[in-house]
Amino acid sequence: MTSVRNPAIRALSIRQPWAELILRGDKTVEARPMRTNKRGERVYIYAGLQRIEREEEARIATEFGIDVDALPRGVIVGTVEIVGCKPLRQEHSPAACFYVTKSTKGYAWLLSKPERIRATRKPTRHPQPSFFTPF
Repeated sequence: MTSVRNPAIRALSIRQPWAELILRGDKTVEARPMRTNKRGERVYIYAGLQRIEREEEARIATEFGIDVDALPRGVIVGTVEIVGCKPLRQEHSPAACFYVTKSTKGYAWLLSKPERIRATRKPTRHPQPSFFTPF
């Protein structure tokens, strides 16, 4: 676990329980509609307030043993390093923690070295759907 040390790094908004799966090291691919050129850059993980679809929450709760209602939301929960970006493919399914179909569009952001922070922290700046400067 780490503390929130560097206010200059950016945050990436990720809804729960995806943020929790990243911190556990289960989710090493984040599916996004756009590519990223970031490599070797550590970013905060902001657990967004919005929920994902109920059926998907139920699947994740069962498959990974997560109490999705107890997960923190609206706060910075950790950091992760973005190490690459590739077109999203079906073979990314296990690392993305959802089934990627042939028709799923987007990019696989490759994630590494997740670190949970000791105490969650609310951003002082307004969160955005993708990257934002939280402090």
